Amino acid sequence: MNNSMSGWILGTILAAVTSLVLGLTLVWLNIERMDIAYGLQKLQVELDNSAAHGAKLELERDNLLAPYRLRRKAEELGMRPAMPGQIRRLEDLQ
Repeated sequence: MNNSMSGWILGTILAAVTSLVLGLTLVWLNIERMDIAYGLQKLQVELDNSAAHGAKLELERDNLLAPYRLRRKAEELGMRPAMPGQIRRLEDLQ
């Protein structure tokens, strides 16, 4: 009877310790999951901001390279189209 009782107490203690370890592990895993989720959300916002900035830069580049704008800027600087004979090509110089 004494041997049976000590085995039952030992089993109960072992089950309690195992439950405690499993519970703490579950809590730790949930905390890690939430940290990863917040990190992913932060990276997604950063990616969206980068994509929006890239789109704005591309639009600005297209605006600056628009033929009408280039023509108007060239006129402001006193530039005009090249006359025949003024254009030199690198292939011609070799």
